[in-house]
Amino acid sequence: MIRRQRSGLVGLYILSDIIAIFISYYWSYAFRFYGYILPIDPVKGIPPLNPYIMVFPLFLVAHLTIFFLQGFYKTRLKRTRIDDFIYISLNTVLSILFVQAVMGYLNAYSQGDAPLFRMSFTLSHWFLVLYFISVILVISILRHQIYFFIKRRYARGLNLKSVLIVGAGKMGRSVAQKLAQYKDLGFIVKGFLDDEIRKGEEIAVNGGVKVLGPLCDLEDVLEKEDISEVYVALDLNNYPRILETLKIVDRFIVNVRLIPDLFQLLTLKARIEDLDGFPVISVDEPPMRGIMLIVKRVADLAASAFLLILLSPFILMTALLVKMTSRGPILYHQKRVSLDGKEFIIHKFRTMIFDAEDKTGPVMSFPEDERITKIGRLLRKFSIDEIPQLYNVLKGEMSLVGPRPERPVFIKDFRDRIPKYMLRHKVKSGITGWAQVHGLRQDSDFDKRLEYDFYYIQNWSWVLDMKILWKTLRKGFIDKSI
Repeated sequence: MIRRQRSGLVGLYILSDIIAIFISYYWSYAFRFYGYILPIDPVKGIPPLNPYIMVFPLFLVAHLTIFFLQGFYKTRLKRTRIDDFIYISLNTVLSILFVQAVMGYLNAYSQGDAPLFRMSFTLSHWFLVLYFISVILVISILRHQIYFFIKRRYARGLNLKSVLIVGAGKMGRSVAQKLAQYKDLGFIVKGFLDDEIRKGEEIAVNGGVKVLGPLCDLEDVLEKEDISEVYVALDLNNYPRILETLKIVDRFIVNVRLIPDLFQLLTLKARIEDLDGFPVISVDEPPMRGIMLIVKRVADLAASAFLLILLSPFILMTALLVKMTSRGPILYHQKRVSLDGKEFIIHKFRTMIFDAEDKTGPVMSFPEDERITKIGRLLRKFSIDEIPQLYNVLKGEMSLVGPRPERPVFIKDFRDRIPKYMLRHKVKSGITGWAQVHGLRQDSDFDKRLEYDFYYIQNWSWVLDMKILWKTLRKGFIDKSI
């Protein structure tokens, strides 16, 4: 049901995007050449509309295809405004570049002997500027209006779908919390059925949801209440009760969903694969795979090379400061663990006294650590000591964004006492990450840092990476604890 509802909403969003692109395109043409504000080239004059009409399908196909590849039509539909803005802005830049590349090729090819491609036409630069601004605004406004319309529709009680959850345990409550994310699609949790909690008691999820009775009241509840969906969230120890529940539900015109408690064991996303007709659950599968890994690697390679060249004078100056203010090497080299548990040597500017761990052995540093030098404290405060890790990114040992890499000696301890700790190594480690931009650094609560790392792995997307990089540039480099 959720999938059908989302498909309908996706179709509505695609239609709104097409309308927005159409309006923005022809408004930009009219404003550019008939707005009497921007100057017109006296030699070229006002270009005819026909060539612009011929180019419009290229823009439309480029926008919709890139939106699809970005996951704009298949990921969660309820995003923050900053997420939508980043998606739409990046989409518009790529679409304009694609159209310009195609037109450049056709213009070059038209110089030959093929009459089919005999053309000489370029888009006005001012037109592209106006289009870039207007298409972002119009797409955003139309999408917001659709969301607002749907929200008001369900607020008036139209086409609501009442959900009954069988089982008020941990999994049942998680289901209720998840369904709350789809309020705008009309899903309302009517109540729970549970043998362990007395009838009428309120469960503290989504503002409070009542227990309608024990499991044996299922038939009465389905007859008296207008239930559209039944979610069975019982643990596998109640297998006979699950079968009995399914038999009762089959006698009513409702949709039934079975959620086994196996999924409580999963930390990352799971997906169902087919093994020659047998359904197989792939446990803890990270979303970064296939072509997206290649694209992320290319972006890391380009960005790290560019930054190393750009920052080379600053790197040299920092190296001289480290060498002049304390005895020992300029760089600090240390074993860390990244993707698939592989060890690598991380490079940082040295911020501690020489041979800092000779007496203490491998221990984590803390803000008041006396081993940190004066210049080292400054480097740590502004994360300048992390800059040499761009070389690790260039080599492919790290990524710009990802969970922070940890030392092997600490990992041996963490993996024994922290459940699922090793799932952090399903992706490449990063210079910055979701935990770091939320102020969770090495001296922070480790469980909290792990929670943020898992969130990043579960919800990875281009937009999330860009958001982390933006937050890092804006405030993430400064460590307020120092």
